[in-house]
Amino acid sequence: MKPFFITLAVLGVSLFCISTTNAQDIDTLIYCGIDTVPFKTKFKNELIEELSGLEYTGQGNQYYAIPQSRENAHVFLCSMDISEESIQVNFDSLIQLNHGPLEAESIRINPQNNAIYIAEEGNGASYIHQVDKELDLRTIYTSNKEQRYNRGYEGLCFSPDGSIMFMGLESPKEGTVTNIISYNLKNRMEVSYNYALDILPLDHKKDNGITELLTLNDSTLLVVERAFLGSKNGNSIRVYKAIIPKVGNNIKKVKLLTDFSASPKIDNIEGVSFSASGNELIFVSDDNGNPHQQTLFICMKIE
Repeated sequence: MKPFFITLAVLGVSLFCISTTNAQDIDTLIYCGIDTVPFKTKFKNELIEELSGLEYTGQGNQYYAIPQSRENAHVFLCSMDISEESIQVNFDSLIQLNHGPLEAESIRINPQNNAIYIAEEGNGASYIHQVDKELDLRTIYTSNKEQRYNRGYEGLCFSPDGSIMFMGLESPKEGTVTNIISYNLKNRMEVSYNYALDILPLDHKKDNGITELLTLNDSTLLVVERAFLGSKNGNSIRVYKAIIPKVGNNIKKVKLLTDFSASPKIDNIEGVSFSASGNELIFVSDDNGNPHQQTLFICMKIE
């Protein structure tokens, strides 16, 4: 497929999506830096807050960061300066989408058609939208099960060839086994896989759930789990490497890659992307528009 271009003359922004080559596997993640966006920081009159998705554009040093928009949906275009011990994030452009409020939870580029897809978590259902060349959102998937409030599809990624879309349900209405859905974009066949969430002793409100997915290879996903354990204990955030089974429906966690709980600075992680070089993972946190939380970009080196 040829890359497509969307030119925004008013903003002077060119949206250029191309397929990217990601790491095929991750054995170890090593912390290499953090950058904080001060509370109430604005870019082009839009608050930089409630960032819930992050994706490398495939062009130069450009990334999409999508917030939960209370008024008009938009996407920030960022660049990042990464060294062995630091990361600095710069906000470069603003892309306005032709849509009202949008409870965006993830943003991804499909490597097959090079289109941008956005996961939206609604009150009773979740939606996956495809962004067209006019920056309109076309809904291509709607969840068919009633969901727990504010616990819909938060994770989104595609198979390496772009034919399969994976969606992670944050948490089930009951119990600790949630679902990761495999959806074939061509024939619309759907497979529901079971994913066992961690049971945390301090998670009295049963808050633990999936906040993001990232494709590593044909059979392996990176899964981010997050739980808020109260003001005293903060967030527990774990990043797992998990295998999609060839037989059966139970996804297996094969390795805990990092446990952000060891750092009191790490907040509500909701998005993750490969870096432009493919040598790092970049995580972003959602401050929920709360002065007691932070918008953070965390860089982890892949080994």
